[in-house]
Amino acid sequence: MSSNISVKRTCSFCNKLFEAKTTRTRYCSHICNQKDYKKNLKLDKIEKSNVETKNNQIGSIIDINSKDFLRVKEVAVLLNMSSKTIYRLIEQKEINAINFSTRKTLVRRKDIETYFDDNLNMIDRDNVYLQSEINWTNSYTINEAIEKFNISNGALYNLIKRFNIPKKKVGKYTLVKKDDLNIIFQ
Repeated sequence: MSSNISVKRTCSFCNKLFEAKTTRTRYCSHICNQKDYKKNLKLDKIEKSNVETKNNQIGSIIDINSKDFLRVKEVAVLLNMSSKTIYRLIEQKEINAINFSTRKTLVRRKDIETYFDDNLNMIDRDNVYLQSEINWTNSYTINEAIEKFNISNGALYNLIKRFNIPKKKVGKYTLVKKDDLNIIFQ
């Protein structure tokens, strides 16, 4: 049974205009139908693979959270860092680790937590130091230091950075202790 109707349609795959014999036709040819079918199969496989990978990552994180001793790669996943960064922290003795062989280095979870606790305490101590030690009476503003020592703004900031001189931001002013700058320029 043939149809007498002719409907203008756009192909779902190649987006070309064609005349369809029915209102349900989606493709201009059998070739476009096959290509779209294969494309959909490929996208489904990719989606399944992505879901499987995501589930494996979640499973590995749950597995990592249950361990007391972690390998370097697991620490890197846990902290969202690269393995090289973890090895550098171990080499600098910031994170304690035990090296059993060239291929087996373990880190205690407790040491990771201690690393963060120590660094947060150091930040708190630095903030307390800044608040108590630097004030308007014993400090220069950046502009005062530039005028007094006849130095450019960039050079002053380079010196502050090079010598790790603490500074404190008060409103729109940055304060630096007079004693710290006087030691440098004498």
